[in-house]
Amino acid sequence: MYPTKSEKKSILYVSIFISLIFNFPKIVRIYGETDLAPSYPWDFNLYELIFQILFQILFCYLLGYIALKRIQNNLSNNLFEIKIILAFIVTTFVIWFIGSNLQEIIFKNVSNQKFFYRTYLIRFTLSSILMFVTSKLLLLNRQKSLGELENEKLKSSYLKSKLENLKDQINPHFLFNSFANLSALINEDQHKAKKYLSNLSDVFRYTLNNSNEQIVNLIDELDLLNSYIELYKIRAQNGLSLQIDIPNNQKKILNMSLQPLMENVIKHNEISEEKPLSICLKQKGDLLTFENNLNPKKMSENSNGIGLSNLNERYKILVGKEINIQKNETHFIVTLPLI
Repeated sequence: MYPTKSEKKSILYVSIFISLIFNFPKIVRIYGETDLAPSYPWDFNLYELIFQILFQILFCYLLGYIALKRIQNNLSNNLFEIKIILAFIVTTFVIWFIGSNLQEIIFKNVSNQKFFYRTYLIRFTLSSILMFVTSKLLLLNRQKSLGELENEKLKSSYLKSKLENLKDQINPHFLFNSFANLSALINEDQHKAKKYLSNLSDVFRYTLNNSNEQIVNLIDELDLLNSYIELYKIRAQNGLSLQIDIPNNQKKILNMSLQPLMENVIKHNEISEEKPLSICLKQKGDLLTFENNLNPKKMSENSNGIGLSNLNERYKILVGKEINIQKNETHFIVTLPLI
């Protein structure tokens, strides 16, 4: 894996810093001999100093670049790490030999060769150690970042898959109920069945158009709820009513969040002119309450809790909040967070 742009910058900055630090006494010599810049067994030469600084920067940068490219994910491999250290040592000696001799040949400014070569080797050896440590730190940071990125990808993939599974459970649940109602209407009244089918088409058109949306406008969800009401009114005549008290419909809500509430009402309550069912939606700040009176069926349908359970799971995943469910002797109330 090649070093990233930020890693290359880090290597360059560290290389410049190391080179300036190790050549600091010579840099200060620009202003003459001081306590910080004692005399050396060679004459001061600005061009030689520039060469030495640039050569050491190049040396450090190449070491860091090669280390980041070669080590990759083998930080925990002790044998591989020993090989890298040996490679650093060999490279240091090769570059030291080339650099020191090249500098002596070009500038011919060395009166004490033993001192010159010794200090050159010390500088490059220490530089090599510092670049090895820098490379290790950058690689550890890379692994941490890659680990975090991988975790985020896995988490995102898991949540997306879970949401799709929840939505796949919601649509068939409604579809089965709708076809059951349509089948009954065909036997009772074909005109009503035709009207029911038309309304059902409108509902599914909305569902398909917003299938990729997780969060929708509250006003759109309310329009969908009205379409549901029309569907069920065909079966229940005047036994079903909807009252909406929402002063601010500019809020947003989870897509298809009112549908399972409506289905839950229909499933567990009798709806007729003799036993009317009233649904009331009220907004209280950032909360929406869905309330209905109770007309429990004598023979309640079997329920596996898919509707409300899935809705609560979707809220926890997408909003980080849960729905609130309350039931008393006369009413059933569900409170949804608005967005």
